[in-house]
Amino acid sequence: HEVASSQHEIDLRHTDALTMADTVMTCRLVVKEIAMKHGAYATFMPKPIAGIHGSGMHTQQSLFRGDTNAFYDQDDEYHLSVTASCFIAGLMRHAREITAVTNQWVNSYKRLIPRFEAPTHVSWAMVNRSDLIRVPAFKPGREASRRIEYRSPDGACNPYLAFSVMLAAGLEG
Repeated sequence: HEVASSQHEIDLRHTDALTMADTVMTCRLVVKEIAMKHGAYATFMPKPIAGIHGSGMHTQQSLFRGDTNAFYDQDDEYHLSVTASCFIAGLMRHAREITAVTNQWVNSYKRLIPRFEAPTHVSWAMVNRSDLIRVPAFKPGREASRRIEYRSPDGACNPYLAFSVMLAAGLEG
Protein backbone atom coordinates (compact mmCIF):
# COMPACT_ATOMS: atom_id res chain seq x y z
CA HIS A 1 0.00 0.00 0.00
CA GLU A 2 1.18 3.51 -0.75
CA VAL A 3 0.24 6.93 0.64
CA ALA A 4 -3.23 7.50 -0.88
CA SER A 5 -6.28 5.26 -0.51
CA SER A 6 -6.45 2.40 -3.00
CA GLN A 7 -2.92 3.21 -4.16
CA HIS A 8 -0.41 0.38 -4.30
CA GLU A 9 3.26 0.14 -5.16
CA ILE A 10 4.09 -2.45 -7.77
CA ASP A 11 7.71 -3.57 -7.65
CA LEU A 12 9.03 -5.42 -10.67
CA ARG A 13 12.27 -7.41 -10.66
CA HIS A 14 15.10 -5.56 -12.40
CA THR A 15 16.04 -6.55 -15.92
CA ASP A 16 17.14 -4.92 -19.18
CA ALA A 17 15.13 -1.96 -20.52
CA LEU A 18 13.30 -3.78 -23.32
CA THR A 19 12.23 -6.70 -21.12
CA MET A 20 11.13 -4.22 -18.43
CA ALA A 21 9.00 -2.29 -20.93
CA ASP A 22 7.33 -5.57 -21.95
CA THR A 23 6.82 -6.41 -18.27
CA VAL A 24 5.25 -3.01 -17.53
CA MET A 25 2.78 -3.45 -20.39
CA THR A 26 1.90 -6.98 -19.25
CA CYS A 27 1.52 -5.85 -15.63
CA ARG A 28 -0.87 -3.05 -16.59
CA LEU A 29 -3.02 -5.43 -18.61
CA VAL A 30 -3.10 -8.11 -15.91
CA VAL A 31 -3.95 -5.61 -13.14
CA LYS A 32 -6.79 -4.08 -15.18
CA GLU A 33 -8.19 -7.48 -16.20
CA ILE A 34 -8.15 -8.85 -12.63
CA ALA A 35 -9.77 -5.66 -11.30
CA MET A 36 -12.50 -5.88 -13.95
CA LYS A 37 -13.11 -9.54 -13.11
CA HIS A 38 -13.79 -8.51 -9.51
CA GLY A 39 -16.03 -5.57 -10.38
CA ALA A 40 -13.36 -2.94 -9.70
CA TYR A 41 -11.54 -0.47 -11.91
CA ALA A 42 -7.76 -0.11 -11.96
CA THR A 43 -6.23 3.06 -13.31
CA PHE A 44 -2.66 4.13 -13.85
CA MET A 45 -3.71 7.77 -14.14
CA PRO A 46 -1.04 10.05 -12.64
CA LYS A 47 -3.36 12.20 -10.49
CA PRO A 48 -6.84 10.67 -10.33
CA ILE A 49 -8.00 12.80 -7.40
CA ALA A 50 -6.94 16.39 -6.68
CA GLY A 51 -5.62 17.05 -3.19
CA ILE A 52 -4.14 13.60 -2.56
CA HIS A 53 -0.92 11.94 -3.67
CA GLY A 54 -0.70 10.90 -7.30
CA SER A 55 0.75 7.78 -8.86
CA GLY A 56 4.23 7.82 -10.32
CA MET A 57 6.29 5.22 -12.09
CA HIS A 58 9.59 5.78 -10.34
CA THR A 59 12.19 4.10 -12.49
CA GLN A 60 15.22 2.48 -10.86
CA GLN A 61 18.22 2.53 -13.18
CA SER A 62 21.66 0.99 -13.11
CA LEU A 63 24.27 0.28 -15.74
CA PHE A 64 26.48 -2.78 -16.02
CA ARG A 65 29.73 -3.59 -17.79
CA GLY A 66 29.44 -7.35 -18.04
CA ASP A 67 28.66 -8.48 -14.49
CA THR A 68 30.06 -5.32 -12.85
CA ASN A 69 27.80 -2.45 -11.77
CA ALA A 70 29.22 0.64 -13.51
CA PHE A 71 27.43 2.90 -10.99
CA TYR A 72 29.36 1.57 -7.99
CA ASP A 73 32.65 2.99 -6.67
CA GLN A 74 33.90 1.75 -3.31
CA ASP A 75 36.13 4.83 -2.86
CA ASP A 76 33.43 7.47 -3.34
CA GLU A 77 31.67 8.79 -0.21
CA TYR A 78 28.28 7.98 -1.77
CA HIS A 79 29.59 4.82 -3.48
CA LEU A 80 28.74 6.38 -6.84
CA SER A 81 31.14 6.08 -9.74
CA VAL A 82 32.09 8.83 -12.16
CA THR A 83 29.93 6.93 -14.68
CA ALA A 84 26.93 7.24 -12.32
CA SER A 85 27.56 10.97 -11.82
CA CYS A 86 27.78 11.51 -15.58
CA PHE A 87 24.63 9.45 -16.13
CA ILE A 88 22.79 11.61 -13.57
CA ALA A 89 24.13 14.76 -15.26
CA GLY A 90 22.80 13.56 -18.63
CA LEU A 91 19.36 12.92 -17.14
CA MET A 92 19.32 16.36 -15.53
CA ARG A 93 20.57 18.08 -18.70
CA HIS A 94 17.73 16.56 -20.73
CA ALA A 95 15.04 16.57 -18.04
CA ARG A 96 12.66 18.82 -20.00
CA GLU A 97 12.88 16.69 -23.13
CA ILE A 98 12.52 13.47 -21.12
CA THR A 99 9.48 14.87 -19.32
CA ALA A 100 7.73 15.48 -22.64
CA VAL A 101 7.89 11.71 -23.20
CA THR A 102 7.47 10.37 -19.65
CA ASN A 103 4.64 12.74 -18.67
CA GLN A 104 2.44 12.94 -21.72
CA TRP A 105 -0.95 13.84 -20.22
CA VAL A 106 -2.16 17.14 -18.76
CA ASN A 107 -2.98 14.99 -15.73
CA SER A 108 0.72 14.05 -15.53
CA TYR A 109 1.61 17.62 -14.63
CA LYS A 110 -1.09 17.82 -11.98
CA ARG A 111 0.96 15.21 -10.07
CA LEU A 112 4.22 17.17 -10.26
CA ILE A 113 3.42 19.71 -7.55
CA PRO A 114 4.91 20.43 -4.10
CA ARG A 115 3.88 18.58 -0.90
CA PHE A 116 2.89 15.29 -2.56
CA GLU A 117 6.24 13.44 -2.73
CA ALA A 118 6.49 14.21 -6.43
CA PRO A 119 9.57 15.70 -8.05
CA THR A 120 9.41 19.47 -8.43
CA HIS A 121 13.14 20.24 -8.84
CA VAL A 122 15.64 19.21 -11.52
CA SER A 123 18.17 18.07 -8.95
CA TRP A 124 19.36 14.91 -7.25
CA ALA A 125 19.47 13.91 -3.59
CA MET A 126 19.97 10.94 -1.34
CA VAL A 127 16.65 11.24 0.52
CA ASN A 128 14.54 14.20 -0.63
CA ARG A 129 11.52 13.07 -2.64
CA SER A 130 11.01 16.49 -4.25
CA ASP A 131 14.09 15.97 -6.39
CA LEU A 132 13.90 14.51 -9.87
CA ILE A 133 16.59 11.94 -9.11
CA ARG A 134 16.97 10.09 -5.82
CA VAL A 135 19.96 7.92 -4.99
CA PRO A 136 18.79 5.16 -2.63
CA ALA A 137 20.89 4.49 0.45
CA PHE A 138 23.88 2.22 -0.09
CA LYS A 139 23.89 -1.09 1.75
CA PRO A 140 27.30 -2.75 2.27
CA GLY A 141 27.48 -6.07 0.46
CA ARG A 142 24.93 -4.89 -2.13
CA GLU A 143 27.36 -3.29 -4.61
CA ALA A 144 25.49 -4.80 -7.57
CA SER A 145 22.33 -2.94 -6.54
CA ARG A 146 23.85 0.59 -6.59
CA ARG A 147 21.34 2.54 -8.62
CA ILE A 148 19.47 5.77 -9.14
CA GLU A 149 15.74 6.45 -9.14
CA TYR A 150 14.26 8.74 -11.79
CA ARG A 151 11.01 10.01 -10.24
CA SER A 152 9.00 11.96 -12.80
CA PRO A 153 7.58 9.22 -15.09
CA ASP A 154 4.05 8.05 -14.45
CA GLY A 155 2.09 4.94 -15.28
CA ALA A 156 0.40 6.55 -18.28
CA CYS A 157 3.63 6.82 -20.25
CA ASN A 158 4.78 4.54 -23.03
CA PRO A 159 7.52 2.54 -21.25
CA TYR A 160 9.35 1.75 -24.50
CA LEU A 161 9.78 5.45 -25.29
CA ALA A 162 10.35 6.44 -21.66
CA PHE A 163 13.14 3.93 -21.01
CA SER A 164 14.72 4.76 -24.39
CA VAL A 165 14.96 8.50 -23.78
CA MET A 166 16.17 8.06 -20.19
CA LEU A 167 18.87 5.63 -21.31
CA ALA A 168 19.94 7.86 -24.22
CA ALA A 169 20.15 10.96 -22.00
CA GLY A 170 22.06 9.13 -19.28
CA LEU A 171 24.52 7.63 -21.73
CA GLU A 172 25.07 11.01 -23.36
CA GLY A 173 26.04 12.33 -19.94
